[in-house]
Amino acid sequence: MDIATYLGNSTSAASGVAPTGTAPARKKDLGALNQEDFMQLMLQQLKSQDPFKPTDNTQFIAQMAQLSSVTGISEMKNSLVDVVDSLRSSQVLSASNLLGRDVLVSKDTFSLSAAAPSVMGQIELAKPSQQVDIEIRNAAGEVVRRMQSGAQAAGPLQFAWDGKDDSGATVAAGDYKIQATAMTNGQRLAIEMQMRAPVTGVSLPTGGQGPQLQVQGLGTLKLSDVKEVG
Repeated sequence: MDIATYLGNSTSAASGVAPTGTAPARKKDLGALNQEDFMQLMLQQLKSQDPFKPTDNTQFIAQMAQLSSVTGISEMKNSLVDVVDSLRSSQVLSASNLLGRDVLVSKDTFSLSAAAPSVMGQIELAKPSQQVDIEIRNAAGEVVRRMQSGAQAAGPLQFAWDGKDDSGATVAAGDYKIQATAMTNGQRLAIEMQMRAPVTGVSLPTGGQGPQLQVQGLGTLKLSDVKEVG
């Protein structure tokens, strides 16, 4: 039996000509067939088979196996959806525990404002360095503050900026970028910047994404961006 027969797609409808006095049969989306549709297709096949040429047992068993596979896949899909929802709920609960706490993230830009008038951070030195330089630039790319340190051992080096330029004047609110370099064995190397700030909010975007953190002065970040919790 042709599947189109069960779907209401008669020979006339298939050719684009509807039977006289009747409306064109409505097709059913093949991708929307469920277990009940599958069973009805098989029953229609049995009813419509030629008595002198019945359906081969092997073919019938294969169709039953297909039905079992479709059912199993559908149940597995529902189970996976439940697992994903449970994991997202657990992530939101974990993220909410970060509210008000300082987090350390890899980021080299921040927004200076009345709520965030200063910034703290650190760099990780892979090797001992003879000198470390930190530059802070405004949105126009101009250096507003330079900070230098002498020889440093390998490991984390923390720093803080009070929001003032080299002359001691408070800079305007806005976006700033911090860059760090280290002089190691006669070579000046760029160092990844990390910043530390408090979490002010937690959100759960639509579309199956994980929870996101609103971090003061650093914007919206993913939970996976957090390297350390203070």
